[in-house]
Amino acid sequence: MSKPLVVLTTTGSEQQALSIAEELIQNEYTASVNIIPGLRTIYRFNGKIFDDDETLMIIKTMSDSFTDVSECINRLHTYEIPEIMAIEADKWTGKFFNWLQSNIHMTKAKQETKN
Repeated sequence: MSKPLVVLTTTGSEQQALSIAEELIQNEYTASVNIIPGLRTIYRFNGKIFDDDETLMIIKTMSDSFTDVSECINRLHTYEIPEIMAIEADKWTGKFFNWLQSNIHMTKAKQETKN
């Protein structure tokens, strides 16, 4: 059974996060995306330490849609290695689950694996 999933990613700008969010919603890979600008990230990449402003995206989807979500992010993202992490929910309310599930398109391949 597909479960609610929270996918986290960061972008280099609010505009890029908005573009990715719109594509995810338009394709019905997700039901909702929070865009949180003003994040400061310190990280190591290619042996150097960076200190950058980023925008956090919190993407609510179903576990069966993770591949679609991650492929969409990878296709539209400007980073060489975008951060894409998922956290599976243990608990959720029935109303939220129904709303989430009803707003995410199930592809034919996903539907066939359920049968």
